[in-house]
Amino acid sequence: MHKTADIRGGVSVNVTELGSDFLQEGAVLSAPKDGICHVVKVAQVTAQVAESGKTITVKKGGQFKVGDFILTKLGNKASKITAIDNSGKDNDKITIDAALGAIAIGDFIVEAKAASTTTTSELKYAPFSLAGTGKPIDPKSNLNVDAWVIGVTQGNPLPDFISEKLKGIINY
Repeated sequence: MHKTADIRGGVSVNVTELGSDFLQEGAVLSAPKDGICHVVKVAQVTAQVAESGKTITVKKGGQFKVGDFILTKLGNKASKITAIDNSGKDNDKITIDAALGAIAIGDFIVEAKAASTTTTSELKYAPFSLAGTGKPIDPKSNLNVDAWVIGVTQGNPLPDFISEKLKGIINY
């Protein structure tokens, strides 16, 4: 809605890690490393998952790929994605190799660094900014996008452990 400060000139985003052809406005980005940012992959759960469930239904736009690891909370279990059914109009079904426990509608899955069967999961990339503009992805080149570090957004749902790292972003 309102940008107060961004990274001058924007940032380049590594697209080889992304699982769709469009980067959503409000996508969480890491700090640039060697001149390249990475998307902190986040998806909101749209259907209840049982304690032993291995299929998670999420809103489209999460950017996950088979082989990524996901977590629901920092320090909890993390599991590897074994399949993604993206044939739904509004939702994707993500299958994982080990259950993460019960997940409620409205909760989130986030990309983890590695699988974890104990309480050692951590994020693959630390959140730093938000993509200020949605853009199509060309898989043959990096994507240049503005990166908001201070601003106001509306309706960009994120888990608390991501939002608290984006100290300059107010979302309502």
